Amino acid sequence: MSKESNLNFKHSGDLGDIILSLPSVCELGGGDLLLDCEGGLKEPLVSWANYNKTKLTKSSIDFIRPLLEKQDYVHSVNYWNGEDVDVNLDRFRVHHKHNCLMSAHLDSVGKLSTRGKWSGTPWIDAPELELPEGKKYILSRSCRYHSNYTFWETLDDDIIDSSVFVSLDWEYDYFMKTFPRYQGRVERLNTSNSLDLAGYIKSADMVITNQSFVYCLAEAMKKKLVLEVYRVSPASIIQRDGANYV
Repeated sequence: MSKESNLNFKHSGDLGDIILSLPSVCELGGGDLLLDCEGGLKEPLVSWANYNKTKLTKSSIDFIRPLLEKQDYVHSVNYWNGEDVDVNLDRFRVHHKHNCLMSAHLDSVGKLSTRGKWSGTPWIDAPELELPEGKKYILSRSCRYHSNYTFWETLDDDIIDSSVFVSLDWEYDYFMKTFPRYQGRVERLNTSNSLDLAGYIKSADMVITNQSFVYCLAEAMKKKLVLEVYRVSPASIIQRDGANYV
């Protein structure tokens, strides 16, 4: 990490984008994170398609806070209340040209030249939590960014039977309805906060997921992973050993 600083950084989300912004925070020496519980409603940079805000709320900030506060380069995590900031991390939205939001964030703070380093360097750590007995893989699939149904339909039986699923309960239900062969074989692992989720990811031999918050955590921890790439608009391609794209 660069020399420690006392900068404050604003971000409007989503959660995965915040995780992918953290190498930029490290490169600038760390500091205080201010997260917008209105999801950028008052931030002109937050605008795409028919949307003018992200899903970031007080509840989701409280979910991610314990994990962020464990990182030594994050000095504090608070709600943004409209105050001026040193670094507006929402500027990554005008630098999205690398199929990688980590690189977009680095570019937005003038640190794109460091993306090779961060492609292989972990920037998230958490106390390890043991997976249930006999389980060594984590599966996850959010309800958006789908491109490869065949991959999930043909996943090896040994992997399925040695896996747990981490997600919101309704994402788990949607997955089971979409892929009935997993029913009765893969249980959902309940995680109450992001620190617990990261702890389970740390103990897993491999994470299999789509473009999602779970993927961002696995990438930030440099876990062995398989990513279902969203081919319409890939946003998380980080070439490194141990990362495979389908």
